[in-house]
Amino acid sequence: MKLLSKTAQTVYAFHKTRPPGGSREFWGWLNAVFNKVDYERIKAVGPDRAASEWLLRCGARVRYQGFDRWQHDYNGLPTGPLGRYKIQAIDATESCIMYRGFDHLDDLKHLEEIKFNRESLPFINSGI
Repeated sequence: MKLLSKTAQTVYAFHKTRPPGGSREFWGWLNAVFNKVDYERIKAVGPDRAASEWLLRCGARVRYQGFDRWQHDYNGLPTGPLGRYKIQAIDATESCIMYRGFDHLDDLKHLEEIKFNRESLPFINSGI
């Protein structure tokens, strides 16, 4: 997790030094809205579906267990039984995911890899 803390420090330093106002504040607000965790939605549709919705809404891609193809289109989310599609990998390169949405990752049991900024990190599911 050292890489995540270094990345968080870099992002914090960037936000601290940029000029206030303008469209950046709007996009920051919109990204925060997209990253808000809806715990009721997680209960209703399960962690994998809710995380898929969050990730795709923020511009990330997901790959489901047993599938080779990456899902990137929010409007093309697979339908069918809620428990069928388990997230195995996430590519969050150039997405707008933020730390405040990371609670979506809590109960993903089949997640093996997360990619941020063109570097893959193994995801260790501690079962906690």
